[in-house]
Amino acid sequence: MEIPELLAPAGSPDSFRVAINAGADAVYLSGKDFGARHYAENFSLQEIQEAVEYAHLHDRNVYVTVNTLLRDSELSDVAEYLQELSSAGADAVIIQDPALLVLRDDLSLDLPFHASTQMTIHNRAGIRWAEKMGLDRVIPARELSIDEVRALAAESDMELEVFIHGALCYSYSGQCLLSSFIGGRSGNRGRCAQPCRKRYELVQLKPSKRSVPLREEYLLSTRDISAYMHLRELVEAGVRSLKIEGRMRSPEYVATTVSVYRRALDEIKRGGWKPSKEEFEKLRLTFNRTLTGGHLFRENFMGREYPGDRGLPVGHVERYAGGRAHIRITSRIKPEPGDGLFFQGTGKGMYVHDHRYDGSLLSVPSGPVKEGTRVYLTGRKSLQKFTEKLRRSSPGKCWDIELKFTADKEGMVNLTAEWMMNGLKLRESVETQFERALKRPLNEDTIKDHLLRVGDKPFRLTLTEFRYPGGLFYPISRLNALRRELLMRVERRILRERRPHHHNPKPASDHPAMRLPEDPCISVYVEDLKAMKSALRAGAGRVYLEPQVHGDFRSCDGDDVISVLERASDVSSRYGAETVWKWPDITHDWLLERLLEIEGELSMDLMVGGYGIPDLINRDVKFYGSPALNIFNNRSASLLSGKFHLLTLSPELSWKDLQRIQVPSEIIVHGNLTAMVTRDNLWKLAPHDLDTSTGSRWGIMDRRGDVFPINQLLGCETVIMNSRETCLIDFLPSLLDAGFRNFSIDCRIQSPRRTGLLVESYVSALESPERIPDIKERTVMESPSGVTASHFRRGLAE
Repeated sequence: MEIPELLAPAGSPDSFRVAINAGADAVYLSGKDFGARHYAENFSLQEIQEAVEYAHLHDRNVYVTVNTLLRDSELSDVAEYLQELSSAGADAVIIQDPALLVLRDDLSLDLPFHASTQMTIHNRAGIRWAEKMGLDRVIPARELSIDEVRALAAESDMELEVFIHGALCYSYSGQCLLSSFIGGRSGNRGRCAQPCRKRYELVQLKPSKRSVPLREEYLLSTRDISAYMHLRELVEAGVRSLKIEGRMRSPEYVATTVSVYRRALDEIKRGGWKPSKEEFEKLRLTFNRTLTGGHLFRENFMGREYPGDRGLPVGHVERYAGGRAHIRITSRIKPEPGDGLFFQGTGKGMYVHDHRYDGSLLSVPSGPVKEGTRVYLTGRKSLQKFTEKLRRSSPGKCWDIELKFTADKEGMVNLTAEWMMNGLKLRESVETQFERALKRPLNEDTIKDHLLRVGDKPFRLTLTEFRYPGGLFYPISRLNALRRELLMRVERRILRERRPHHHNPKPASDHPAMRLPEDPCISVYVEDLKAMKSALRAGAGRVYLEPQVHGDFRSCDGDDVISVLERASDVSSRYGAETVWKWPDITHDWLLERLLEIEGELSMDLMVGGYGIPDLINRDVKFYGSPALNIFNNRSASLLSGKFHLLTLSPELSWKDLQRIQVPSEIIVHGNLTAMVTRDNLWKLAPHDLDTSTGSRWGIMDRRGDVFPINQLLGCETVIMNSRETCLIDFLPSLLDAGFRNFSIDCRIQSPRRTGLLVESYVSALESPERIPDIKERTVMESPSGVTASHFRRGLAE
């Protein structure tokens, strides 16, 4: 059975060494810039080079993350960085921004690229696109089930890398702007502030506004994934790499997770593995928010009770007396001196000291604590010792080197090393001159002893040929130096041969000309026919219709889509406008197949948010790219525009950034924009006696009182929208002067009346710019939560 690669995180050189020594086949890490974990310690370029050399000498791989969205102003620096990574011998680069595919082509880099989970690839269309673009591996969305992963693995030869342990994001990776909207710290730029770990209330907005009392307070907080109990199933699914999340976590976390999964994979290879509860408890000793099989194995992935470390549950307080807590221990792992304990619901923790065991009853001094309180083990002193041992150790011997020593009667000596690498036999040699001995000639045993000394090198040395006539002399120090010189040459050859030898086909792309002047157009996103008609009457030139046809938020039904779209086409034709069917930004293969069937019965232009979908449709259709494509610079826009009539630019771009885009594109100028897309269905938290039928509106409210409306896609994914409406109406003249002509308004959660008013306002602003101050004042007054132009005006926090 072929065992997948075990891929470990390293947020620091310390964690890197621990990961390699604990048994990781590969490690992923980041430089100081352009990585999605900006707040980790990360690596300097020199440290990356040292890490690559250490890994390669032990036959391991190093992948470097360059997985943020990139501004045009940064691309020259990124191009230089990619060349430096290639020179350092990095085995692959993990990317989010498609612009890097263009840079790789321009630089003719032989450097493998892996598609980050930030690219939100989650169906066969995305896999085929990645293959076409010359990507070597895809890290698909963590929302896929094991059945979906297995199907994608069988779909093509593309390598798949799957997360098996660590933190889960509430939103699809790459589709979360919540941190960006709240505080300007963008997850797409590696600076997520994790607002999903904060407290929220569920709020019913319509038909009557009221807060819904719930037992849970952390509505967006997920558990951590662990696929340990299902590991054999994953190994048999055909994936290439099993990935542990955790570049922000401690070396102790890395040591534990890597060693547990390494042992399991080695046992699976031998054919005798069964999940061990004791090993699983070791995983729970490190930072975790309780472990789950998650989306991968269709287990509950939410941990709404508490967003922090849960540790390992070890028992409960049986009684409190005499200043001591008496804890009934129920776990296989028992607390020891120096370990950390936490009492649930008290906010109190302590280290074990002055402890007493009476069977399974542990007595420790503590403040008052109620009987029945659950107790967790949150720190393990022995784990710290284990990690320290890994820091000082090495991964062991991994290269079998055959030595050949020959000396003739004149003292000419040849020492040769031979070893197998990538199916080839490699050879390195050194020569020297021995002298005739006057007193003490070297004997065979002495020569052999010194030749086979390996020290801390990752070599297993065997002497396969030894020819020595005797009677010769050579200083021992120089004999040792001769061996060191040979092994140094072997090291250099291994490092040279381990550099990636890879050819990527050039991505096929069209580079369109500069934006050409045209009549300005106001387009609008709507989800029903009433709002659509209102928008058209107000002067919208194009409508993106994303039908909401289910009758109950607890169930989804797409059977009525065709009739809705047919009626929409009839309506738009009467106004001389264009209707575009907007597909959900998330289209798992089961939904994609259904959408393709419906599309075959209609004749409409489409808006899509996933890579590769245009390649699945053969008929003549105009494709529009939704904001989910995260178009952040002119290079990525140029690459994708060959398939798209129009691309919507990222709402995180500033005015300065937008001016660099020269590809036909559209800017969202108004609306509650998408902040998150998630598989979680928040409506299921509502009591069943509340109205959840069509027409009801819901949101979540943070501690500041800001309400984020929530909506549902056709595929049952939930959309959380920004609390404030983006409003760029007073910037329209500047945008027109810069050459932009296509402006959209997101009215998916607006009433038909307000949809019409917003469209009318922007049409009027284009026709009469001098009236913009008055128009904006009226628009702001009607906004229920206020407006913002923060990203456009100020840009993202850096």
